[in-house]
Amino acid sequence: MRIDRRSALAGAAMLGLCAGPALGQTARRVRRGSSSLSATSDDVVAFGEGMALMKRRRDALSWTRQNTIHARNGQHNNGLFLPWHRLQLAHLERIIAELTGHTTFAMPYWDAQEHQTLPAWITGSGAPLYERQRARGVDTLDFAAARWARSPHVSRLTSDGFETFAGKLPNGAGMVEGYGHNFVHELVGGLMKRLSTAATDPIFWLHHANVDRVWATWHARQAPGVYPADWTDRTLNGFVGAQGEDTGDWRVGGVLETRALGYSYDHPYPFPVFSAPEQGPPGATRREPTGGVVYRQRAEGEPGRDRMSLTLPPEAVARMAAADDSLMIAGAGSVAFAADQRLLGRSIEIRMTCGGRSVSLGASPTFLHLVEGEHTGHAGDYSLPFRFGEEVLNLIGDGDRPVTVSVEAEDLNAAAGRPAAQGVSLDLSLTLTASRWA
Repeated sequence: MRIDRRSALAGAAMLGLCAGPALGQTARRVRRGSSSLSATSDDVVAFGEGMALMKRRRDALSWTRQNTIHARNGQHNNGLFLPWHRLQLAHLERIIAELTGHTTFAMPYWDAQEHQTLPAWITGSGAPLYERQRARGVDTLDFAAARWARSPHVSRLTSDGFETFAGKLPNGAGMVEGYGHNFVHELVGGLMKRLSTAATDPIFWLHHANVDRVWATWHARQAPGVYPADWTDRTLNGFVGAQGEDTGDWRVGGVLETRALGYSYDHPYPFPVFSAPEQGPPGATRREPTGGVVYRQRAEGEPGRDRMSLTLPPEAVARMAAADDSLMIAGAGSVAFAADQRLLGRSIEIRMTCGGRSVSLGASPTFLHLVEGEHTGHAGDYSLPFRFGEEVLNLIGDGDRPVTVSVEAEDLNAAAGRPAAQGVSLDLSLTLTASRWA
């Protein structure tokens, strides 16, 4: 397919980025799903051509420069993860549009849940977006089946609050980053496995376009004021514009709407919505809380050990074991590890165990900036949230045995014999709320 090269649309007003309410361009970019595209689709051709041109450059518009920006400045394991990656992706789109003359180029997105396998136009050895340094078998891998990053309630787009969804400041991943983002980097493998090289694989950009789509879908369902003022007032910088210029500071509150950056998605993220009615007495439609109690616990890491655990209070276990469908259970917690070399290439595994049986409360491969070594500027611990609800009643059963929550950083290459990661803390808040059916 021939790329549109009409120079009349390539002016600075079209190609400059803006944190205001509109870009003032004549045509809005539309990001489309990978399954609707082919090797000859305009956006696929433009991406391949633009990447080839950037790889030949040695200036601010080079492919290497984009990877360096991500490796040095990318925000991970904190609440700026979503806006920072939105801005880098928007800048790259403008660079490719300028270099190729494809003025309405929009980055395709690839959703591992919806599309499951990578598109052929990125995996074939003759494809313009091919990268040889990927995991063996990734070309045909079913990502939905292979993923192990999970939580009982991954990224609830209709009810997650800001910090649960997006993360915390200064440190703490949200559900989107910890469970919906990290595992793709690990399964693609090769360059994608390390922060120092991840952005050089074209899959990186397709994956992050989908992550951004998830945020756009969640954002559209939120009430005004959902974002904290101290978050929206933050500024991000270090990005390169279409002419190779530094685009200066970007206020986070100015990039909440995709239309402010001149693009949209072909359709929102199709997150499953379960509408099964509550199982209550005949005619009942809801449960009204009548009073509750909160149990808070914390376990500290021991030197040289990654494993941490805590035992639920016997009183809380007894209440859950004796519960009928009027007891509402809400468990939420977080685990933290020292962010150093020992944590690379591991999967954080969180489990609840009772009487020899166990259930996963969370599992996610690590993907982090290091305090020392190959990355700088992200001091602090690596933190992952988890949560659970009434599904744990099947595990507890009669409640005559201790119930333990434990976490460890499992080495994905156990044969290497590396020292254990350093556990820092395991925090848990368990809320048991009595209710009545109405």
